[in-house]
Formats: sequence, C-alpha cells, structure tokens
Amino acid sequence: MYDKFIRIGGRRALPLPFLTTVQCDGSFGRASGAAVAYMVYDGARQVAMSKRVDLRFASSSTEAEWASVFQGLEAAIELEKECIGLENDCLSVVAGLSFPTNPLKHVYARHYRKKILDLSAHTLWTGIRWIPGKANRADDLFRRLA
Repeated sequence: MYDKFIRIGGRRALPLPFLTTVQCDGSFGRASGAAVAYMVYDGARQVAMSKRVDLRFASSSTEAEWASVFQGLEAAIELEKECIGLENDCLSVVAGLSFPTNPLKHVYARHYRKKILDLSAHTLWTGIRWIPGKANRADDLFRRLA
C-alpha cells in the first residue's frame, strides 16, 4: 500500500471515507511533444472516460506532469467530485504540492501549483500522494491512444 494522501486544499481538515481517486501522468518527447493523461475513479469503479490531452507548448516531462495533475483535478471537479485524492508518479510534482511554501525553480511549476491549489481550495478536501510508475494506470493511455 502507498503512503496516505497529503492534504493540499479544501474546506475540511480530514477527508471523507468516499474519496475519488485521480491518477495523472505526463509524457514528453522531442518528436512527439507533450501530453497528459488522467483517470478518475470512485473506489474501484472508473467514473470518467480516460483522456489524453496534447500540450503544444510544454518544454519538459516535468511540465507535462504538472499539467496532468491540473487537468485531472479539473476533470474531477467537473464531475462534481468534492473529496479528491490525486496520485502521480513524479516526486518533484508531489513534493511541490505537498510543501507549498517551498520555492519552485521553474515558472511553469509555480504557475501550475497556484492553479492546482486555487482549484483545490474550492473542494471539500483534496490531497496528493506519490505512487510508483508501474501503479499509475493513466500511463497505459499513452500506449493505447498513441
């Protein structure tokens, strides 16, 4: 099992037992460009269509990871989910959101962190945790939708 979610926003201090999980992943290649994928689950049941979003201006795999967390959170909110657990396999993104007062080197990271924290503030509870890449099912979308 993975570590507990670290709260990054919301109106409650503790999550409710019905947590919607959002697995997010980013991909970047010089030839193929950048893309994000996310999957939204209620328990073990997928409640949103898996989605791959192409990014035109991302410059690195880390920027694609930040974008994936933002897009996944936005999708969960659009589905009217209020208690959200984000999962991502990029440690620098998870750490950047877990410790919001730590300075971030890149402008894109500061931009996405602000957008993610602003969105999460409007939820009942939002948290994030790191998961290993092999456990991130959103990664499968890059192979299926290539």
